[in-house]
Amino acid sequence: MKRKFTEAVIGNIDDRFIIEAAEEISGREHHPERITNMHIKKRHYAKYLIAVAAAVCLILAMGVAAYAMGLFSLGHRDKEPGESYSIDWIGPNEKVVWDNFKYVFEFSGGDECYAVQFKEGWLPFQPNENINAWATDSDGWRSRLVSECAEVVDSSSDNYQPYKIELYYAPQFINGGALILLDQEPGEIISEQWDNHQVLKFTATSHRDAIKDDVLGIDIPERTLEYYFVILFSPEQGYAAVVSGTSDMETIEHIAKELQFRQTDELIKSSDFKNACTFIDVNQG
Repeated sequence: MKRKFTEAVIGNIDDRFIIEAAEEISGREHHPERITNMHIKKRHYAKYLIAVAAAVCLILAMGVAAYAMGLFSLGHRDKEPGESYSIDWIGPNEKVVWDNFKYVFEFSGGDECYAVQFKEGWLPFQPNENINAWATDSDGWRSRLVSECAEVVDSSSDNYQPYKIELYYAPQFINGGALILLDQEPGEIISEQWDNHQVLKFTATSHRDAIKDDVLGIDIPERTLEYYFVILFSPEQGYAAVVSGTSDMETIEHIAKELQFRQTDELIKSSDFKNACTFIDVNQG
């Protein structure tokens, strides 16, 4: 990458400056008297060559940093007054409008990237592989993982989805789209850097009204539920792995830190997606 940057800078120098600079250097070697007669020209070439040299040195020095800036970016913000998103739920004439959501995660960058897969390094318990089979290959690499329906999970309790891992790609959202939280409102969002990943960590809450049904024997008091999120975003590769769940932040963070990723040959394009918006609330399914 440094070589390409350097070639680009040198390639943009007008040929006559290079030729004249070479002649000037040659003239100084063979005709010392030209140093006096051409002192004005010399200063002109010297300034130009120094500027070019400085630019090349700056590029070489910052090559790694420029690469680290990546091709994609992830930002997040509160909902704006009157803001809404709509999606084609079944067909183009059956739209669902979301206008009461809680928070927005936005992406920018190129309109294509390569798909990735992940493999977990640690889980608090094994998932139900039958539920996850469609998103898992024969070597254990996955595109999605849920914990519901595992033997230790009580799907009727508030801890119905102890952990979930899903992959999203920036090209889906670059044309005015977003990842949003529909019902779960985030608290403080903590930003960290884990190797090549930009990481966002937060706890979100959702208020639930009391449920009382004497016929069915249901009596659930009013409560506020907590959900835990760790988003790992790759500025270079354009994917966002959302690790979330109803368990606790320590569990979700442990899962996120042990994930492995590999790039596939599948090219993801913005035109592949029917909708430029989706939600990441912890849910079942």
